[in-house]
Amino acid sequence: MVNHVYIRCQNLLVFLLCILSLQGCASRSAMLIHPQNGSTARCGAAGAGIMAGGAGSFVEECLKKYESQGYISVQELTPEQRADLERRGLLPKPEPPTFRMGY
Repeated sequence: MVNHVYIRCQNLLVFLLCILSLQGCASRSAMLIHPQNGSTARCGAAGAGIMAGGAGSFVEECLKKYESQGYISVQELTPEQRADLERRGLLPKPEPPTFRMGY
C-alpha cells in the first residue's frame, strides 16, 4: 500500500514538472552594425516552453558568426564610430520597444 502511494506521488510530481517546463518563454534580439560600411544585421530568437532554452544559444551562435565578420553591437560602438556612421547617414534609428500580449 505504501509503495503504491509513493508511486502515485512520484507520477504526480513528474506531471507537474512537465507542465511547469512548458510554461516558460524567452525572447532575445541584438542589432549589429559593421563600422566600416554601415551594413546591419539582427540576431534574434524567441521560444516558449521547452524551446525557450534554445533561443539564447541560437542568438549567441548568430552573434559569433557576425562578430567574426567585423560586426559589433550598436550599443558597443565607440563615440568615434558612432559619429562617423552618423556623419555618413549610416547609423540605424533606434527601434521602439515592442510589447507582446500574453508574455
